[in-house]
Amino acid sequence: MLATGEVEDFGKFEMVETFVAIALVFWWYHVDKRSRGYAAGPLMNGGIIAAAVIALPIYFVRSRGWKRGLLATAVAAAVFGVTLALDELGERLGAALR
Repeated sequence: MLATGEVEDFGKFEMVETFVAIALVFWWYHVDKRSRGYAAGPLMNGGIIAAAVIALPIYFVRSRGWKRGLLATAVAAAVFGVTLALDELGERLGAALR
């Protein structure tokens, strides 16, 4: 916003940010499943990359049980919400500084 005066949906910056986030989420998932001794199949591995919103809650419940899995899902949703709020705050700050 500060540099160009507008926020481009699916712009270069957002696409790079998305691919970096996918890589980081998959890296974390790989480390977590290895530390828990969870044997994931190719469908779960691909699901984490293609549809993390669906696959991560399934992974959390399968690897941690219902109670801790739902708690982990809630924490992940909260982290996602904070990320969205920071994104919006950055956009508004950029507009105010412009």
